[in-house]
Order: sequence, then structure tokens, then C-alpha cells
Amino acid sequence: MKIPFHRPDLPQDLNEIYADSIRNGWLTTGSQVEKFEYSLKEFFGSKHVIAVNSCTAALHLGMLAKGFKPGDKFIVPTHTFVSTVECGEYLGMEPIFVDCQKDGFNLDLNQVEDLIKKDPEIKAIVPVHYGGIPVDMKQLMKMSEKSNIYILEDSAHALETISSAGKVGNTNHAAAFSFYANKNLTTFGEGGALATNDSDLAKKVKNLSLHGITKDGWKRFEANAKWEYDIINLGYKYNMSDISASYGIWQLKQINDWHRKRTRIAKTYINELKNIDGIVCPKADTYDGNAWHLFVIQIDRSKWNISRNKIIELLNDKGIGLSVHYKPIHMLDYYQKKFGYKPSDFPRSKSLFESVISIPLYPNLTEEETSYIIDSIRELAHLHLN
Repeated sequence: MKIPFHRPDLPQDLNEIYADSIRNGWLTTGSQVEKFEYSLKEFFGSKHVIAVNSCTAALHLGMLAKGFKPGDKFIVPTHTFVSTVECGEYLGMEPIFVDCQKDGFNLDLNQVEDLIKKDPEIKAIVPVHYGGIPVDMKQLMKMSEKSNIYILEDSAHALETISSAGKVGNTNHAAAFSFYANKNLTTFGEGGALATNDSDLAKKVKNLSLHGITKDGWKRFEANAKWEYDIINLGYKYNMSDISASYGIWQLKQINDWHRKRTRIAKTYINELKNIDGIVCPKADTYDGNAWHLFVIQIDRSKWNISRNKIIELLNDKGIGLSVHYKPIHMLDYYQKKFGYKPSDFPRSKSLFESVISIPLYPNLTEEETSYIIDSIRELAHLHLN
């Protein structure tokens, strides 16, 4: 059996999805992007959504629009994908890394609080809802209010996530989302969005997302429209196309049903794998509000006679696609050379990286495939546990 790590859920008729864009002949940013943004606002309960071409773009704009300067500091987990830290690095800001929780995947809020107390130069925090598991945003918002610190949520995994502060995306700060190919919702491969209740921030992000121009292209080229425009900021080419948005509109209509399926598969994994010695499943307190973008097991390396990488290799040999999320930022070559980090500087994130395996989780994963994955892990445990 061959089971890929991710398998997209494609409609039977793509022409139906793209009909409006093809009919009106407008393929780039236009009315379909506006419809998609409106649908996302309804989904998040937020006042504003700006659709862009990646989560990295949304993160960059979310920092850029706040007017941060080179040398300003921002807190970011080391246990994340590199785009989380790039959004500040692009502006010349200084990343202040924190380790992950003692028994979890998200950033350690105790470390965050200590850093804020010690360093008044910290201007922003970029928390990550890893795998869809919600950060305790209620606690983090309290810290923010005390110190007047901006929070830009990296919600790349968190489309359906509900935190202690409510639906992710409904925020007076900002949240960035990913619609990359393997995310819970994709805009046909690439895409992202920034959600906020801050009207001034939204206006600035919208302008910066397309060259700093004062009028969208489709509004300049409509019948009887005036062509005049101006450039009021140094902007970027981060806009989303109508073709991408059309696919996103269709996907968003399926998202609640897909989330139920993801949750059901995740619970099946937990029920079947939790009693295998040497396997650590997500804790029960991560169930509520979890978008279930990833299902990540941890290998208790002291109980196995083979390495984590060998386990991956043997499961790959059985046709199961797997991944590892993530190699910590402080262990990447660029950041080690630039900041002088050692792998041991953030021991929890290092240990987590060396023990995690992400297994397939998507709505069209069949019961037969789910059982095959579980049985394959159980078989390996039987053969290779000490």
C-alpha cells in the first residue's frame, strides 16, 4: 500500500470552480479575491482579511505595517518553520528565541514573560499554533496589554483553531494564515491571508501588498473606470489572483466537514497508539480547539533499539509518507553562523526535533489506510522496543 504524507482533496469539476473568473476574463486580483476575503471574515469573525500569495507574505506585511525599525526585538519560538522568524529579519529586527513548553509543542509562555520583564526593547511576539494546537492566547494577550507589545500570530496551521481568547483570526492585533498545498485549506498550491480587527493596520497591509498603489488593477480597468492611480508606499507584489481565490472559496465551503474528518482520524490514532510503549501521542488537553493540521507522535528514544530516523525509513519502506516538523531555527546553518547558537541552547526544542514524526492526516485518508498506518507502527514497536 502507498500512502502519501498529504493527498489533496480535488473537486470533480474544476471548470465549475473557475467559471466566474473565466467568464469575466479577469484572472488576477479582482472580484473573486474580494469574495474570498469576505468569506474568510465571516469564518474568523474578524473585521478585515487581506488575501495574499503566501503566509510568509502575510507575516512580512503584518510586521512591516507596524513600522518596526532595524534593531527592534521580537520574540519567536525556535521550534517552528523559518518563515516565522524571517518576517522580522526582513526588517532588520533582532529575533529573541524561546524554547517550547516542557510537555508540549508551543512556545513556553513563562520564558516569554521573563523576557518581557527583563527587556523593554521587545516590540513584538510571533507565537505559532503548532500543528493547529492553540497557544494560550488569553494569557499572552494579558502580557501584551501590560507591556504594549504587538502580537502577530503565525496561524499557518491554525485555520480552524480556537484558543482561550476565541477564534484564531478574530484579533485586535493580527494573525497570518497559510493556504499552501498541504494546508487544511489551499488556494491551489500557494496563498495566504492576514486577519485583523485593526482598520488602520488592514488598510496599510492592503496597500503594501500591491506596490503601495492606491487603486486595484481591476478597478482601474473596469468599463467607465478612471485609470489614475498613485503610489503612496514602497510596496510588494504579494497579491492573490482570482484563480487562486476561486479555489479557496470552494475549499472554505468544505472546511467544517473536513475538520470533522481530521478530528475523527486524530482520535482514532490516539485511541490506538496511546498504549504502545515508546510512543507518545498528543495530550488530551490539545484536543479542544485543535485544527488538526498535523498529527505528531513522539518516540521515546530510551525505549527503542533503533533511531527515530530508522523508524521513518522502515515506515517509508512500507509505503507510508512521513515528515518531521521542524528542525529548530537555532540549529539551522544561517542562524548558527549569524547569532552563534549551539544546538544545546534550547534543549527542549532540540529533544523534540530528535523525537517527532508527523504521520498522514487528511480528510480523504481512508479507514483502511488509517488502520494500515497504525498496524505498521505497532509492528515496528513489537520488533524494536527494548
